[in-house]
Amino acid sequence: MKKAIYDFDMIKEGETVLLWVSWWKDSMALWYLLNEFRKSSKAKFEIRWVYIFKEFLIDCDIQFEEKRKYYEEELWIPLEKVNISLPEWSKLNQWVWQSCQRCAYARRIAMMKLCQKYWATKICFGHHLDDIVVTTFMNMIEGRKLKIMPPVNKMSKWDVTFIRPLAYIREKDLLKFVQAKEIPYSWCSCPVWDNTMRNKIKKEIIWPNEKILPKYTENIFWSLIKDFREKYEDCGYSM
Repeated sequence: MKKAIYDFDMIKEGETVLLWVSWWKDSMALWYLLNEFRKSSKAKFEIRWVYIFKEFLIDCDIQFEEKRKYYEEELWIPLEKVNISLPEWSKLNQWVWQSCQRCAYARRIAMMKLCQKYWATKICFGHHLDDIVVTTFMNMIEGRKLKIMPPVNKMSKWDVTFIRPLAYIREKDLLKFVQAKEIPYSWCSCPVWDNTMRNKIKKEIIWPNEKILPKYTENIFWSLIKDFREKYEDCGYSM
């Protein structure tokens, strides 16, 4: 994680980072790791840990008090629970339950508004190496475009940068980590999860090819990263 942060200059002195958390293993691992990184980092920065209770999305408020207690009492990490709803006129209210893309977009809009409240300049996501490869496949198959989920992305319309400190880490290693540290986490509660394109790509493309080519996912990832840096490094990773 440190290497990814340093490679892409993700966090700078004096910044406020907004970390939206779910109860998945990726998010819970990021909580723990980023807090440890902050303790040892020469650059002093602030983290706002926020759980968004999404009235407009599927409720993932699973064992909230158990996990809040773990982070606030054992790790001394304050957690703020924010209730956010979309305006009635918002188009995102339509089909948001059936679309992963709309669900994610609605969540990001809510987070950007929180950035204005806290004067945060960075939004930190728990996406890992596997997420980046799978999302690139989704963009090609569904969107008919070659577009990576970047480790860092400066938004052109907002004074906010998305960062993904877990970009170099495999999903299987994150799972081993949270289990070894006995960090409480929950599995996805989305009722359409099994039928999503994301899951189909993992089960029918990624996993079968990894059995034949053990470095399949890593090699795709590093080729994407090389191309991304060559194209966007000079402009500060603004896409």
